[in-house]
Amino acid sequence: MMQTDVKSAECAAAASTTAFNGPARAKAIAISHGATPGTVTIKDGTGGTTVFSYTTPAVAEGVYMLFPGEGIKCSTTVYVTCPAGATATVFYG
Repeated sequence: MMQTDVKSAECAAAASTTAFNGPARAKAIAISHGATPGTVTIKDGTGGTTVFSYTTPAVAEGVYMLFPGEGIKCSTTVYVTCPAGATATVFYG
């Protein structure tokens, strides 16, 4: 059983954010978006592999996703990108 402190980072609309600069696991994500479709991504590093992708539907709403197991591993950096009209809070540890 792995124990770790869980922290969070915000990603603004139409922006990219380094949630954590170092190895970590994304544990969950909360996304709020308007009616314009777009894609929220989590990458392992600023130019790295996409490890999570969520396409927002054409309806204004919010969604919370808890990642199973120990979460999604990012070996270098937890890097989140939000489209215009969407914001996200990523929980990592």
